[in-house]
Amino acid sequence: MRLPFPYEIAYRHLKAFRSSSRLTASATAGVVGIAIGVAALILAISVMNGYATVIKEQLLGVNAHLTVRQAYSEPFRESGDLSARIEAVQGVVSASRFVQAEGFLLRKNDNGRLLRSGCVARGVTEEGVGMTTILSERIVAGEMSLIEREPGVYDAMIGSILAEKLNASPGNELHLSMLPRELLLGGLPPLRRYRVAGVFTTGYYEFDSNLLLVPLRAVQRDLGWAQMVSGIRLKLEDPFEVDAVSFRLKETLSDHPGLFTSSWIYEHGNLYVWIRMQTWFSGIALSLIVIVAAFNVISILTMSVIERRVEIGILKSMGTSARQIARIFTVEGLAVGLSGVFLGDAIAFVLCWGQDRFEWVRLRGDVYLINALPVEMSGMDFAVVSVGALILCYVFTRLPARDAGSQDPAEAIRAA
Repeated sequence: MRLPFPYEIAYRHLKAFRSSSRLTASATAGVVGIAIGVAALILAISVMNGYATVIKEQLLGVNAHLTVRQAYSEPFRESGDLSARIEAVQGVVSASRFVQAEGFLLRKNDNGRLLRSGCVARGVTEEGVGMTTILSERIVAGEMSLIEREPGVYDAMIGSILAEKLNASPGNELHLSMLPRELLLGGLPPLRRYRVAGVFTTGYYEFDSNLLLVPLRAVQRDLGWAQMVSGIRLKLEDPFEVDAVSFRLKETLSDHPGLFTSSWIYEHGNLYVWIRMQTWFSGIALSLIVIVAAFNVISILTMSVIERRVEIGILKSMGTSARQIARIFTVEGLAVGLSGVFLGDAIAFVLCWGQDRFEWVRLRGDVYLINALPVEMSGMDFAVVSVGALILCYVFTRLPARDAGSQDPAEAIRAA
């Protein structure tokens, strides 16, 4: 099956590129330049998407969308009635009481060496963990358990990096203290025994290196708070509807003076907004690479038109229209652009897949919040970048293609 006339001529021109070292070098530079620009743009967008997903899913998977608490983190009495009323509010999926306090952990390893680390002890119920977090899905060792194993000894769930610091694994015993106020009064804080039931990992350094989950009643016992809690954690149907849900909660909290809501956007939303802004800025900046690379198409076609002046003159003298001549060189430019786009897409896909699978680029979790560069590929991003690059290549082919079509056949043949 023969191709239409302009496409047949363009195909022969592209095959003949190999006979001209200048055209071969220019075409190769054009393809590689476009490929680098497309790959860089897709990689940047995929990394920013990965960061946004980390913030949205991992941060919100462990932290509450909304928290009901009292000023200065003062405890308040809550036996479960208020939580049940909050769950009935439109937009709220679940509500769970919690107690949170800073403390320190001690563990004696097999060699008798005493290991220690600071931590954030969060007292929760096992049911509450399942309703408001994703931690039950992120267990890497042991099991999800917050029960009393023996009188006075409760299970605890520990972050993976914190477990490494203490060389702790399921079944090991830890000693936890959460009464720093007694130190100021000249007393020594008591050490309570806990047993490691499971180790979780969220991929978020702040949680994996500091967070310790223990039963709510155990923390209330250690702090002497009876039925007092630090707050109520809420999971919403839409994490970005915090303002609307907070407004609805005002009536529910009206008979509890001093209680107010605090959202994840207030505490961590600046990270999410910064990532979205960075995505746009990076996209605009890296688009310049694609534009500069697409300019190579002009030089490639200009050289091709100069070398084929005689051929253009012969074709026009045989009745080929200026429009058909222009289409021949337009197809050549698009072929170069399409080759660069396909190569760039392939490079971006391989690098993103490799980073997601093997985590080639590692990060310092204490600085970047996560341990590896996150990537999240999107078919829409590949399509938008690829189509945009092809449109640029098409636009930049129009000038030399139009010049080729407007040449006078008599002058072109005479120049030979």
